[in-house]
Amino acid sequence: MPRIFTLLLPALLTLVTACASKPGPLPARSKDPTMITGTTWQWEETQTPLEKITSPAPDRYTLLLLPDGRANSRFDCNRGGGSYRIVEPGRISFGAMATTMMACPPGSLDRRFAKDLGQAGSYFVEGGKLYLELPADGGTMRFRPGQ
Repeated sequence: MPRIFTLLLPALLTLVTACASKPGPLPARSKDPTMITGTTWQWEETQTPLEKITSPAPDRYTLLLLPDGRANSRFDCNRGGGSYRIVEPGRISFGAMATTMMACPPGSLDRRFAKDLGQAGSYFVEGGKLYLELPADGGTMRFRPGQ
């Protein structure tokens, strides 16, 4: 009997240790303003309570927030610029964007992207992606860093 105990003890200890281990930490949400500036963000999708709008070409819908408060965007076939302000970590507001006025092809989401961007009121970064939240549970825009 003692020999079986001696053989099983290391296996039992390994099993107990493995079960007691905690999984690695989940990626933390950050509201640090320095994490959103200086990167060209590409719009992937907007999830609302009623629908999911997927960007057909994330590299054609972009947002670049400069540290000095200027914002540059691409709205499919149009480009624009304006201002933004970080009210406090996690809260953002955009000023009016001046844009070119080319007629984008049918199916473009340029107007929807511009409208949602102008309404964003808060942000966070999680898992390397930028999330802009729309007011009154209007949805969340998700961006990936540009290549």
